Amino acid sequence: MPSARVSRRGLLSLAAASSGAALLSACSDAESGGTVVPFYTTESDPTSLAFYRSVIKKFEREHPGVTVKMTLYSDENQLQYLQTAMQTGTDIGVFAPPAANILDWAVKGYLLPLSDMIEDIGEDDFLPGTRIVHRGEDYAMPFQANASVLYYRKDLLDAAGIDPPRTYGQFLGAVRELHGRDGVDGISSGAGNTPGMTTQFLSPYVYQAGWDYYGPDGEVLFGKDEVLDAVKRHVAIMRYARKGAYNTNYPDLMNTYISGKAAFATMAGRLGVNLAEQNPRIAEVTGVLPVPAGPFRTGRLAYGGKNQYSVFAHTRHRRAARAFLKELTTGENALKFSLTVPGHLVPPLKSVGARLRQEIDVSDDPYLKKHGDWVRTILDLVPHALSPDMAMGSVVNGRYDGKLSNPCPWAGKAWAPPPADASMVQSILLRGDDPEQAWRRAVDQFAFAARDWKSANPEWRPAV
Repeated sequence: MPSARVSRRGLLSLAAASSGAALLSACSDAESGGTVVPFYTTESDPTSLAFYRSVIKKFEREHPGVTVKMTLYSDENQLQYLQTAMQTGTDIGVFAPPAANILDWAVKGYLLPLSDMIEDIGEDDFLPGTRIVHRGEDYAMPFQANASVLYYRKDLLDAAGIDPPRTYGQFLGAVRELHGRDGVDGISSGAGNTPGMTTQFLSPYVYQAGWDYYGPDGEVLFGKDEVLDAVKRHVAIMRYARKGAYNTNYPDLMNTYISGKAAFATMAGRLGVNLAEQNPRIAEVTGVLPVPAGPFRTGRLAYGGKNQYSVFAHTRHRRAARAFLKELTTGENALKFSLTVPGHLVPPLKSVGARLRQEIDVSDDPYLKKHGDWVRTILDLVPHALSPDMAMGSVVNGRYDGKLSNPCPWAGKAWAPPPADASMVQSILLRGDDPEQAWRRAVDQFAFAARDWKSANPEWRPAV
């Protein structure tokens, strides 16, 4: 495995600086008359980019006359970038949209149906909660699933005589005990305006309280008393993070743990990969556990990120775009992609996930040989790693019967910057607001987002 693996956000400045030029370039390509498939992605770490270039080269060789033009953009400017492209009529071809906006864009006619491709792959091969279906049509091809886990410093716990935490009480006690020792923070976790960031850290507490943000039919569940208790549990942990983490970004949170300045960190698999590359000494004394965030199915329900590709409904070369998308995200290429950042880019196809487990057992890759247990922990969690924008209503009133494939169509409104849950957490930690009052404001915002979208789309029905 290459040693130059860095954060996917390492090229943010390049992506941001080139965004305007890329849009103009895409327009000129479309006007040139060639068969150009635009390809827009947020995966910018060097190993992923090398993988993309390899797939593109092979695809172009096997499809004479077709050119795939790759453009990078970042998570932080993703929504604005794509909205501008759609408004200007730019052909964005195959692109990675924010998951929270996919269903809304499908309803508005911006996305090309992909049902034939999904059926050809096999509907049963997809992990629950990874497909996005509207009125019987699929509008996205998932290329990544993952799960957030708890990284912890075994050496610090051993020195303090503390066992790895398996319950929330043990977790809080360990974070409190280790905070401030030798200048180390209790935890690296945060809040911020990047869509999904605060939800990633807060949602395990909500799920392990026996509830969800919304019910299967879109009823607001965030207002349940047990959710308020979950918010208080999360805030109690967050008080042992550095204050700068209350309005932060992913790279800063990862760097805090990688540099040895935190005893715990809640993050997906990319942290492990970067840790092993950048600070092997800390990696040697790091363990990985599920996050013990509450009393319901403690540690067994996690936050699960996911990413999909969609095809722009008005792309010029639909057949070529769909052919490239299938080549990119299935079979051997799907396995190779998952190995560019093991444990973070978890395959959403069950068949590929099974091959990844086999690869862990036989691989000569130094990371998998040394930290394969980290990857296995994440793989075990992924089937029950949820997100409120894709698996709406999976946990209701202390009952969980499995992850639902039930996208929330107003997620783009509910978690639009500044996200309601981020504002809630920040107001408590930065301004000292009463937790219940801050929580009630968030409940009202989530309720308004649902009510407003439903009123404009009265024909909508949930996917379950």
